[in-house]
Amino acid sequence: MTKEEYVKTLKKYMADNELEQEDGLTYLDGIQDATTLARQLDEPKKVVIPQFMADWIEEAKEYYGSELDPLRIVYWTGDYISDNDSHYQWLENIYNQKLLLNAITNGYEVENEIEKYVRLKGFAGTTGYLNYDVNFKEFFVDTTGLDSCTKIKFTKSWLKDNWPEYEAYNNAGLLDFEEVEDE
Repeated sequence: MTKEEYVKTLKKYMADNELEQEDGLTYLDGIQDATTLARQLDEPKKVVIPQFMADWIEEAKEYYGSELDPLRIVYWTGDYISDNDSHYQWLENIYNQKLLLNAITNGYEVENEIEKYVRLKGFAGTTGYLNYDVNFKEFFVDTTGLDSCTKIKFTKSWLKDNWPEYEAYNNAGLLDFEEVEDE
């Protein structure tokens, strides 16, 4: 039975069987609820993707035109994204490949991550914040008031992708994420 056949059957039951109320609800109310749920069966849920993935999809759309052809976008992404790209390893993961195809096919929302200061527990004073030296690509602990060559605010997904020790520190409960005040 297809979804449409099911909805038609429920509508027929509604027309043929208006019964007495029981606990304030009628048989008709139950059929109407079932009909509403049946209409939602084939509605795919939009997936939540990182910003860089949304950028890939939009770049592929620009390259091929505004017409959304899922296979062309996947082809472009696989062909265009090189192993030098910081998110290449993300694309190698089979789950993420499925997520990309789902996003292209059913639509997507971009995850809204806010950059935060990351304080490592166990440090006294103002020197317990995680920092990243952009030039040397190294993490270190210091204050939050460093120069422009130092990254001091992070999203959890960026840390997960770039800091190998992130999972260990986070799972041990050694990280505090502090909101960044407007500057």
